[in-house]
Amino acid sequence: MHDQREPIEAVRIELYAPVASFRDPMFPGVSRCLAVPPPSTVRGMLAAATGNPAEPVTFAMAACADGRGVDAETYHPVAADGSNPPAGGRVREGKGGMTIRDRPFLVGVRVTLWIPAPDGQRIAQALRRPVWGLRLGRSQDLVQVCGITSITLHPTGEAVVRHALAPLGGHTSPRASVMRLAGQVSLDRMSTTYRDYLWCADPAGLEAVQGAYRDGDQAVWMHAADSPDGESAELMQVLAKSAGHSPLGRPELLTEHSLQVRRAADDLADRIGAAGVLAGHPQFWSWVRIAGLVHDAGKVAESFQQQLRPKGESWGERHEVLSLAFADLLTRHLPEQDRQMIATGVLFHHRMLIGAGCLAERYPPEADWPAKFGFNKNAFPGQPRIQVSVSRRAAALAWYARELGVPAPQDPSKLWVLARDTFGRIEAMWTKEVRPADGLLVVLLQGAVTLADHSGSAHVALHTHMPLRSNYLNGMAAPYAHQVEAGGHDGHLIVRAPTGTGKTEAGLAWASRQLDSMPGRPRLVWQLPYRASIDAARSRFLQDLKAGPEDIAILHATAAQSLLAECTGDDQHAGPAQARKAKAQRAAMRLFAQRVRIATPHQLLRAAIAGPRYSSGLIEQANALMVLDELHAYDPVIFGRICAAMRLWTQLGSRVCVLSATLAQPMIDLVSDSLKPAPVRIVDAPQGIAPDRHHLVLDEDPIENPESLARIRRWLAEGHGVLVVANTVARAQQMYQHLASAALAAYPGDPDAAILLHSRFRHIDRDAIERRIRRRYPEREKGEHERRGGLVVATQALEVSLCLDFDRGVSELAPVEAIAQRAGRVNRRGRHPDGAVEFRVHLTKKSWPYEKAALEAAHLALREHPGPLISEETVSAWLKTAYATEWGRDWEDRARQSRDAFSASFLTFTTPFHDRAEFADRLARELDSADALLEQDLRRYHELAAEDPLLAHRLLIPMRYGQAHRHGTYNRQLRLFVTAVPYTPDQGLLLTTAKERAPASAPSETIF
Repeated sequence: MHDQREPIEAVRIELYAPVASFRDPMFPGVSRCLAVPPPSTVRGMLAAATGNPAEPVTFAMAACADGRGVDAETYHPVAADGSNPPAGGRVREGKGGMTIRDRPFLVGVRVTLWIPAPDGQRIAQALRRPVWGLRLGRSQDLVQVCGITSITLHPTGEAVVRHALAPLGGHTSPRASVMRLAGQVSLDRMSTTYRDYLWCADPAGLEAVQGAYRDGDQAVWMHAADSPDGESAELMQVLAKSAGHSPLGRPELLTEHSLQVRRAADDLADRIGAAGVLAGHPQFWSWVRIAGLVHDAGKVAESFQQQLRPKGESWGERHEVLSLAFADLLTRHLPEQDRQMIATGVLFHHRMLIGAGCLAERYPPEADWPAKFGFNKNAFPGQPRIQVSVSRRAAALAWYARELGVPAPQDPSKLWVLARDTFGRIEAMWTKEVRPADGLLVVLLQGAVTLADHSGSAHVALHTHMPLRSNYLNGMAAPYAHQVEAGGHDGHLIVRAPTGTGKTEAGLAWASRQLDSMPGRPRLVWQLPYRASIDAARSRFLQDLKAGPEDIAILHATAAQSLLAECTGDDQHAGPAQARKAKAQRAAMRLFAQRVRIATPHQLLRAAIAGPRYSSGLIEQANALMVLDELHAYDPVIFGRICAAMRLWTQLGSRVCVLSATLAQPMIDLVSDSLKPAPVRIVDAPQGIAPDRHHLVLDEDPIENPESLARIRRWLAEGHGVLVVANTVARAQQMYQHLASAALAAYPGDPDAAILLHSRFRHIDRDAIERRIRRRYPEREKGEHERRGGLVVATQALEVSLCLDFDRGVSELAPVEAIAQRAGRVNRRGRHPDGAVEFRVHLTKKSWPYEKAALEAAHLALREHPGPLISEETVSAWLKTAYATEWGRDWEDRARQSRDAFSASFLTFTTPFHDRAEFADRLARELDSADALLEQDLRRYHELAAEDPLLAHRLLIPMRYGQAHRHGTYNRQLRLFVTAVPYTPDQGLLLTTAKERAPASAPSETIF
């Protein structure tokens, strides 16, 4: 008969143990060694790798050993009645006392496992960096992972039988012996299930097989985990997640998920500890732990179980409301405040209390609570009338009570009554305004329970490994004085140092120092303003910290795109496998698994929205190291909000370090004021640490003036690498069109001779452009005299993003910080053979995208301090002059007002469970961005989307919302704008061409 089974995608894992011993429990009191490890032992080893309480995965196994031996072992049995207590690890001699026994063992144990996907990939990843040590048998029997290979297993009726463990009836070889082995041990270690297996000590050769799969020519059999006899049959049918919503690729039991979430809560407590305000609430992590265990108890409802079945209908009720009944019954031994906080953590891990469609609106006192959570006499056919049967209630309460170490509750009250009454008490607590301290505490509680739930659901463990070593400064050959001072300071810090003098290393040295003086496991959160700067920083940290790709997280709006680009490399090939890998990495990063993260402040400010979606980001800002790099790059409103966040971070026990080459005194004053009452150390790089790198020329003519263009063409002909920075995309495209031919003439046939960079490229094209620029214009090495000629025209997206080094620079007038940053990409470390090189700043008739007053202040500063050599003193004088103007005073006032308003409105949490979705929408509008798709790319977009949506996303172009609306049509099916604006891979989206075709009112430019 034809075999109807499908091939299985699996992972083959090869293990080796030099010595191992597996005691045979069928012979108590006798030291008899099994010839193969029991499946329960293997599952225990896999659980040690993943850190989970258990790993009831299906797998095939083969095992053999090179030889056997016997060792003498001393036993020190301790009597159950305590009559022979141990002293110094020994018991007294005599009957029942110390004795010596033979211990048989195996030598050269080889075990091969075949684990089907998706469990196989998850286990394989864990084995590469296990949570606990890998052992087979006794604690000293260490295991080495020799190989991990992705394979396809094919169903077969005939194959070679070697050393694979087979079920009875799997084959009929006379060489096989029957072994009774433990299949699985219950989590409480109170019960074990056993099965009979066939195993061949010597290969049996080609045999007819039943139910086997083939790896090459070898037969293997899959062994599923049994339910231990002690587990309630009721709970073994109760699910928390369907196969489609579990990363395990199979339905996930409620008990399994509950333990996973409690473990994640323990990991989170270990990470954050009693930091900041939590130090005054020693029971906080006990609240989180208990709430994490019982948060989904309401999923025992039969309607919820039906919902998880194929084509199951939605229940329509919130399971966490029913969970309140279990929380009430299981916490009656605790003080009232503890009970209230645990119930609060349970209730709000999915929904808010007040707002449209929120819990208070859905569950008023007059609601039909019996029909919702108890007995519904009017249930439709096919719907359950009773939500929780007596037997299921008893089984669930007994299990939860056992896990909590309390007696099983005997209260006969109906669950819906308990849920209603508890809901009413919690609603009364949080409907009215509360003290800010109380509001902050419960938002942190909500965040902790939510993060534990998300981490447990994804089976993503929080990392304990810190890529940044605690003695970072000792690894630097000759650190600068400001790096040494930063690395020796405990507490908040501001570092001002010129570009190219090791600000990043100073920040890492500071963070390294804090690791030894903070509780728990602090995380390093490095904040930068632009996506490109974040991606570049990740690449640098991976190299400098010698970290793996899974160790450094990035958090920005298009993180998956950045990770996909990293997966594809220079050849730009990307398929579903690369997309899956990128999305898996992003998923772990969004769960804050890593201890080193690089993010935009926007990702952290969103935590002010709180609620189930964002409060997990707030708890992760506790006990953290916040490094704000290039803080000067923000407008006064965002700068003020970041300062408001600093105030909050101090309450959460976090520490702040600000790094900048161009931080004006008003910014320093505002940061220091925001971090009060804690002191802030200000560290300046020594004068003269940076060589003179630039010769400033202030040009009164526009950048597109014929004389300016002729000068740049001459530089290109002389072999210089020239950077031209324009303030708008339109002007950058115009300059590229004027100059590209000159660069190509200087370097015939060189595709990288002329490059344009701005934001209005397809993602895939921009990633390629950035790689080309980094490859051609890296930092000049000491003693390097060879010229690296060519042209790069860019917008301010290049200011603080890419670590580059050009020979000459040209820029439009911009705020003084932007001028200094643009100059920092020219002769970056002062190693140019010509010494100081020319950096020319051109006046511009239009101020957009900057304020006119900001450019007037910059112009004044450059005229009053023209150099001509640009030194640290010159930049400091520019900042002092610019911020002493009316514009500078207004900037400081706006930043201070923004800080205070943001703190008062969003960081006081006096109504912690009121919906803040309106604020989330406002933040999105302030970003004013939209995705656009070229009309010519529509067909290709659909083809890629069929493979993986992330692949299709690489074709999208970021635009301002207003521009996308004017130049495109919104496609509701794709949820993006489709535009027919001309596009070329070297110049991007040509809105100026579209403007010529459009009415006079059409806009032309964007900031990037």
